[in-house]
Amino acid sequence: MKKYIIVLIHSKLLLLAFIFFGLSGHAQVIMFDDFNYSGNNDPQLASFNKWQIVNGVSGPPEGATYNRNNVAFITDPNDATNKLMTLKTTVNGQSKAVTHSRIESSYEYFEGTYASRVYLSDESFTTKDANIQTFFTIVSSSLAQDGAKYSEMDIIEYMAADKWGVSPDNRVGYTTSYHKYIANPWKPWKTYSTQQKSLAGWHTFIATCTDGVNIRYYMDNTLIATHSVTDNETQAGLPVYPRSTMQVAFANWIWNNVLGTGTGNRENTFMTDWVLYYKNTALDLTQINTLVANYKAQGLKRRNLAGQTFYDTPQTGVAIVYKDCNYGGSAVSLPTGNYTLGDLQAKGILDNDISSLKVQNGYEVLLYANDNFSGSAAIIAADDTCLVDNSFNDVTTSVRVRAITNSSSVLIEAESYASMSGIQTEATTDTGGGLNVGYADTGDWMSYSAINFPTSGSYLIEYRVASGVNGAVISSDLSAGTIQLGAVTIPNTGGWQNWQTVSQTVNVNAGTYNFGIYIQSSGVNLNWIRITKSGATLAAKSASADKIESLTVYPSPTDNELFFTTDVSEANVSIINSQDGATVVSQKANGNSIDVARLKSGIYLILVEKDGVKTVRRFIKK
Repeated sequence: MKKYIIVLIHSKLLLLAFIFFGLSGHAQVIMFDDFNYSGNNDPQLASFNKWQIVNGVSGPPEGATYNRNNVAFITDPNDATNKLMTLKTTVNGQSKAVTHSRIESSYEYFEGTYASRVYLSDESFTTKDANIQTFFTIVSSSLAQDGAKYSEMDIIEYMAADKWGVSPDNRVGYTTSYHKYIANPWKPWKTYSTQQKSLAGWHTFIATCTDGVNIRYYMDNTLIATHSVTDNETQAGLPVYPRSTMQVAFANWIWNNVLGTGTGNRENTFMTDWVLYYKNTALDLTQINTLVANYKAQGLKRRNLAGQTFYDTPQTGVAIVYKDCNYGGSAVSLPTGNYTLGDLQAKGILDNDISSLKVQNGYEVLLYANDNFSGSAAIIAADDTCLVDNSFNDVTTSVRVRAITNSSSVLIEAESYASMSGIQTEATTDTGGGLNVGYADTGDWMSYSAINFPTSGSYLIEYRVASGVNGAVISSDLSAGTIQLGAVTIPNTGGWQNWQTVSQTVNVNAGTYNFGIYIQSSGVNLNWIRITKSGATLAAKSASADKIESLTVYPSPTDNELFFTTDVSEANVSIINSQDGATVVSQKANGNSIDVARLKSGIYLILVEKDGVKTVRRFIKK
């Protein structure tokens, strides 16, 4: 860590700069792209997941013309919130001039799962053009003849009018794995499988390579091929398993410019909805669809292995960081929890971004000049702060976002771990929304930094859990397991989103510890953990406060009135616009409803406070 001097009057601003500009790399295992781009000249294409659109003379076939305008990003006709990437070929019916399309990543990937949801067209079945719609991975052509290094997986090559000869002029889907090839004259060392039928429509194609021997290919969760060695008559038995990192690519091209007899101008369109790569792990369609659905629910449009993420709209969170100082540009939310620099990097807060910060009423952001959430901290509460780039990129910093409260109860969002092993997150249906921790297997764990136990004595630890199995067990500990707090049996709640609260009472000496949860026996989903000092504080807590913690609001969306599931009379109620962080309503509650008719349409957060207990819920105003 670099030493530095903070001038007192500027301490808040400088510490913020340390946090949002002092970010180190945080490698991830998932690449995802929803192809939510403004067009084929969007600078994010090349800068985020390193997509390059081929333009000009290229191959295949040799000397072909590729046109970047043949790649477009359109609104999904079946979902106005979604975009699709289209790749087309064009044929001039009179001159027979042909243009092709291809987009490929500069980032390279190796073992794991490759998946994409694509739309295949039967348009060329009528014209009998040798059109090929392709989702594939490939290394540089400079390695083409090196069987020790060459890698290529043609996950799907669809010819609605087959010109390769398996079923001439009929519909054939090819899946091919290569050992190497010679371009001129063409000679491949490969193996392939075919589906001799129409594949028109939407399908999810998957390739997995994780065992060092076999490549497994799936269409819509049906295994369509397992490839391990070449099947060439003269040189069979050579490995086709990837040996080098590969680009991910999509192409729509016409083999050898072979055309049918039609004289009209025509196009052939190939589409893709999204693409995903999961490093070193074999996933099935259900697991992939769950990941993609969660990403879409969160508004996540893309992420890369460098740990960067991009959301098209701000997520709900008590603190929101904006790319621009005018509270515009891309935005990243910070729910309550602890964040290291790596956590911020993983959320898409990048080095040298000029940013602004908004904190909602009732919450505070603590800024530490170290990476373990200790020592003195600058506190930002209900504040809007413009940040500048002071280039403190090597300073280690940590951030805590929490509710402002005088109670001895600490609520920990399960997904706010400082470190973990084997854990994933997903959108939750539990009260309050957000994310929960899931996919936890035996031996997985999570750790939460700097959890304070203010006095020695008895503490109640509550766990918000859901489980679809019998026999799940978790345990908690302090200081990396040196202090064991005991195990808790998790009931079968009847489903992975059917939530219950289980608890245990433990004795802890006063101090600040790293708090850990260990999965002794899977499986369990976890939404939050609450640690409360037993004794006088618990006894003093009113029944109405208990109800405030568990209330829900309805209906959402609403036109005129928002109702509470419990009487909140005399509670302080604030309504916050989630788009700009502005408090638009602040009043004492009267009864079990509040008039919102004058609010503009949008997404709002409502903060209810009574007897020192605060609860935040989300609703939509029509």
